[in-house]
Amino acid sequence: MKIVNSEDIRNLEKILEKQYKIPALMLMENASTFIFNFLKDNISDLKSKNVAILCGPGNNGGDGVALVRHLLNYGVKNVYVFSYFWDKKISDLLKIQLSLINNVPILDLKANYKDLRLFDIIVDGIFGIGLKRDIEDNLKNIFEYINELKKFVISIDVPSGIDSDTGEIRGSAIKSSYTLTMFYPKKGFFEYPAIEYIGNLVVDRLNFGDMFLDSIVKSNMELVDENMVQKLIPVHTKMVYKGKKGKVLIIGGSLKYTGAPILSALSALRSGAGMVYLSVPESIHMIYRAIYPEIIYIPLKEIDGYISSESLDYIIEIINSYEIDAIGLGPGIGLYSDTSLFVKGFITKVDTPIVVDADALVYIKDILEEIKGKKIIITPHYGEMSKILNLPVGYIQKNRFLIGEDFVRKYKINLILKGPYSLTFTKEGQIYVNPFADSLLATAGSGDVLTGILASLLAQGLSENNACILGNYVHGFSVNFWKRNRGNYGMISSDIIDFLPDIFMEIFKGKSI
Repeated sequence: MKIVNSEDIRNLEKILEKQYKIPALMLMENASTFIFNFLKDNISDLKSKNVAILCGPGNNGGDGVALVRHLLNYGVKNVYVFSYFWDKKISDLLKIQLSLINNVPILDLKANYKDLRLFDIIVDGIFGIGLKRDIEDNLKNIFEYINELKKFVISIDVPSGIDSDTGEIRGSAIKSSYTLTMFYPKKGFFEYPAIEYIGNLVVDRLNFGDMFLDSIVKSNMELVDENMVQKLIPVHTKMVYKGKKGKVLIIGGSLKYTGAPILSALSALRSGAGMVYLSVPESIHMIYRAIYPEIIYIPLKEIDGYISSESLDYIIEIINSYEIDAIGLGPGIGLYSDTSLFVKGFITKVDTPIVVDADALVYIKDILEEIKGKKIIITPHYGEMSKILNLPVGYIQKNRFLIGEDFVRKYKINLILKGPYSLTFTKEGQIYVNPFADSLLATAGSGDVLTGILASLLAQGLSENNACILGNYVHGFSVNFWKRNRGNYGMISSDIIDFLPDIFMEIFKGKSI
């Protein structure tokens, strides 16, 4: 599903009205019907609830007033409108919606906002996607009061106070339980700090077909969904044998970090690779042999417990003679001067697809010009990207779309910028937003698991783009399995590995892999 900005939506609405003769009032009716149906389907005993609808002076407020009519017709008895800024000028569509309701209490929000404590449901229809200014001080206090109440809050199109293009908070913003947005997700929803305010995102096309809308709206940003990733799963014939099902080599580990490379190797196996080789310093390879017999071990020369540059020619020979299909480089490899020489030489000399992660990312900043256009996926989190670009972490976090686009445009290698709603940037200029944002994924070794998944998918024949889209989605989907039975705490990286077969089965509806 495409991700758009506010100008895209305005242009879409103009085309619908002028070219297809669809009046704006009809769009408002469709939007209010969508919101009503969501409430009806998701709120038990809705008719007995006290519902407050906060309405600004524009069409977002018009959506809210139109919702009043649906609720009353359904039998909800206690519906109140809280108006904001109606004393100046209100939109023509809001005027029409007001003329269609009778005997509905309308209270001034500024004067009566503390009454919101008496309501079960708050519907936020104050500002829409066009907010580009800081809100008034008195409204800041109201928003903070609403957030302190911790009520069930539904925002229409965008939580009020958020710039839907940039994700900025314009002084203060409402924290929503659900954001019900029209046509497409907005880019600002996936930016900081808006991520913390959106709650659960629900998108409705207002009864228009996907193909029809996509023919009008052009965007290089997409929100990954199940329909997209279902088509990407590797499918093997019944006659396939292990050597043709993908050979993965994981290179990493050090005396200090022994666990990371085995997490990558195991996740590669659980993601469908036929054979997985693991190269670690010779002093630690015996730790794994008896416990994980499915993995093939290739010990490397070392210095002080770190991989030595003397191993470079040897491992390149192994890659060629064993016909390795994809490589995961970096998990647990550590920071050491001679290992730096190994990593830099390896990446510049090897043409096999490589996933670069962890401390190996620190080394590549010196060779970015040399590796332009190679079959490489790098997977930094904000701290690692900060080291690559010599930019503050906070700046990267707030400008991640811009920074990712600039990086890929310059170096032509695929980038997964990890974090809530991880972003994939492709060489071709496309951006794919992963739909998962959950603190459960913020656990030691989670990135190492992702590296193994990506390397496995590359080895099974997926392109760098498709491996990023599918691998990122599968990795994020793991939180669903944990939460079903275990709640919001305690998931560790090995749990993600254990879930992988079930994730593939559920997402892909039992397709054979």
